[in-house]
Amino acid sequence: MEEKIGLGGSGLILAGGLSTRMGTDKAALAISGKPLLVRLAEGMAEEGLRPIAVSVADEEREAVYRALLQDSPAARHVHYVRDAYPGSGPLAGLHAGLSSLPSGYTFVLACDMPVLSESLLRRMEAEVARRERSGEAGPDVVLAPGQPFHALYHTRVAARIEQVLIAGDFRVMKMLGDLETLEVGIADEETAAFLNLNTPEAFGAYVAQFENGRRA
Repeated sequence: MEEKIGLGGSGLILAGGLSTRMGTDKAALAISGKPLLVRLAEGMAEEGLRPIAVSVADEEREAVYRALLQDSPAARHVHYVRDAYPGSGPLAGLHAGLSSLPSGYTFVLACDMPVLSESLLRRMEAEVARRERSGEAGPDVVLAPGQPFHALYHTRVAARIEQVLIAGDFRVMKMLGDLETLEVGIADEETAAFLNLNTPEAFGAYVAQFENGRRA
């Protein structure tokens, strides 16, 4: 597995959802024989993101994911976290994952996002590095406009997320409005990074593209 050098941050895969619209566990769906969770973990590891946290709903799901990843070289970089605030949506996974990782920036993907855009990730990292060189404090979150995931989150925001969870407001975009965020524009070739395979139709269309050599 080729490792690429970036900011040196960690990774977080949000895999604690119910997959209601898909009707089956999205993270376990295979593209060309490889489960989506494995693709994401390997993609993060190849970009030098480690450790990698995977947020899961419960012990049973964790066992399934461990089995999926057991033969992958990325498995040694992965650990699993369960929500301290179950039933609270992706914010709970963000809180659990960020709380488990070393201090610094974490690249966050949802488990139904099949495309990791290296170019967009590197530009996000470059914005953080630019601020640090100028002596400014880095932002809490670096993201594309209107897109809460495929984004960099500093682990310090875990405390703020916990306050929001305790208050019972589980809206991700509302929470982001209370943080210092930095938006990075999206190039045309990077729009596929925000695909969400959350229905059978979306998954089928993506697999057809992928297997026909027209990967998004």
